[in-house]
Amino acid sequence: MHRKFILRRNLARYETLADDPATDPQATPPTPPAGDDHSDDDKGTLGANGLKALEAERAANKASKKQIAELQAKLKEYEDANKTEAEKTAERLAALEKDNAASRSRAERLEVALDKGLPKALAARLQGSTREELEADADELLKLVGEQKPASPKPDPSQGHGGAGEKPTSMEAAIAAALGAK
Repeated sequence: MHRKFILRRNLARYETLADDPATDPQATPPTPPAGDDHSDDDKGTLGANGLKALEAERAANKASKKQIAELQAKLKEYEDANKTEAEKTAERLAALEKDNAASRSRAERLEVALDKGLPKALAARLQGSTREELEADADELLKLVGEQKPASPKPDPSQGHGGAGEKPTSMEAAIAAALGAK
């Protein structure tokens, strides 16, 4: 911030020098009043010291303009660097906020689906922006697909302790029962 202030202050100082028509060699000279005939060929009226002073002033003005251009370039570069960083930060913040909203929405849908007994695959189909809207949509979806109960396999009565009939007590009895021999 301090560097930026100094650059602006120096730039303002040099701009006032550049805007001064008395020190600007590229500015159009004022038209002399009628009857006053000063020409560029009449440099003898300035004298040697006047010409030296004029040349020194023009050289100083040229150096000042060069320094102004350099300071303007530095100021623009500095402002662009800060602006670019600020834009990057703003874009990063917007992307994070978008991801956060999407994650919250997904979590809310999954939570409502779990509470209502919907399978995880149908949680993405829930629509609504509030929990109440999601719950109402889950209720409507449940009416359409019916309550989902986990499918459990039918028990095999021949396994375990139950079963039909008497169990053989020896291996030979089991083989004989399986072959149908008595």
